[in-house]
Amino acid sequence: QATFDQYRAAELKHGRVCMLAVLGYIAPETYRFGYDIAPGVSTYDIPNGVAAIDYIPALGWAQIIFFIGAVDYWGVLGDFDFGKPDLGDKEEERKLQELQHGRLAMLAFLELLRHDSQNFVSPGFDGYDNMITGLPFIYGN
Repeated sequence: QATFDQYRAAELKHGRVCMLAVLGYIAPETYRFGYDIAPGVSTYDIPNGVAAIDYIPALGWAQIIFFIGAVDYWGVLGDFDFGKPDLGDKEEERKLQELQHGRLAMLAFLELLRHDSQNFVSPGFDGYDNMITGLPFIYGN
């Protein structure tokens, strides 16, 4: 039972990360904040998705890896009582929904990564110019 609980906690953590990752993968397609992430490197100049890997400075990668490691090791973004809704008898249902949404987000992130990687290697392989092809109005077309 202890091993199952450990696996379930890891699945929940990965699901939450992937929910944020899917949002972070799609949001830059539609909006940029327009600040400099390094001197002379604006967010407007960085491409989306896999193509952005080469544009992030080495110190930026170090900050990302340190922050993720700190959160994972010390649990800095842990379990806070502030802002939690009182779900009453719907708590178990909501936990199951969060787990299912996390599973879906893990699949969605892998598909976004696969599609973007394939489009990076062979541009226009699917005949579309943008990542989100079902909503052309978000690009101003």
